[in-house]
Amino acid sequence: MVMKRRLDEICIERFQQYSRTYIQSLILQGKVFVDGKVVNKAGTAVSDKAVVEIIAQVPKYVCRVGHKLEAAIEQLGVDVAGKVALDSGLSTGGFTDCLLQHGASFVYGVDVADKIRRDERVSVIERTNLRYLTALPQRVDLVTLDLSFISILTVMPAVINLMKEEATLITLVKPQFEARRSQVGGGGIVRDTLVHKEAHLAIAIIEMILAKLFAAGADIMKELAGKNGSHTTIPMAYSFMASVLAR
Repeated sequence: MVMKRRLDEICIERFQQYSRTYIQSLILQGKVFVDGKVVNKAGTAVSDKAVVEIIAQVPKYVCRVGHKLEAAIEQLGVDVAGKVALDSGLSTGGFTDCLLQHGASFVYGVDVADKIRRDERVSVIERTNLRYLTALPQRVDLVTLDLSFISILTVMPAVINLMKEEATLITLVKPQFEARRSQVGGGGIVRDTLVHKEAHLAIAIIEMILAKLFAAGADIMKELAGKNGSHTTIPMAYSFMASVLAR
């Protein structure tokens, strides 16, 4: 008897260079072929012996957030080559993938996808809250943060403790997570104009604090709302901040 499984499960097993989310997106776009025919439903039962092909351009990074960090690295003039980095807030691992492709020698990271996890230049730190991470085998030259549901300020003491005397921080600041949790609606949407102003005031405070902690101050690159439109009700930009630590 021929065994059948979900199409997306077969694709994830056979095409490990792609994330689950990306594979499901490709299926919906009609870019996955089973025995020469398009199948656009991820849950379709497919034989284990079927010929499954993906006709799509190979993405540069494991997820699209890697392109965000790449833009920040280029626009803010950060040299990643040969650096030891700490990346927190990883999930699929777009930031880590970007760091490695830009020449980072080693990355300490939390909970990354298989492609990143298997890279010998990555050390995975699991089930760890960054706020309580007190030490690494070595101090790092570079920290990249893409945190959700937590303010950047809450992790800064731990982050600074893990950095070398001259190190760089690149953090993605999300206004909706600088507002109080009770002020943020479903899907991370902030609709109240006053809350919008408060969140941006919080970011201004973060900028001032970083300017005090870091010798080079905060260089800021702002980017408008992402794909899910969570910032379109009231325009709230992402901010990348890159600074050099001063001890």
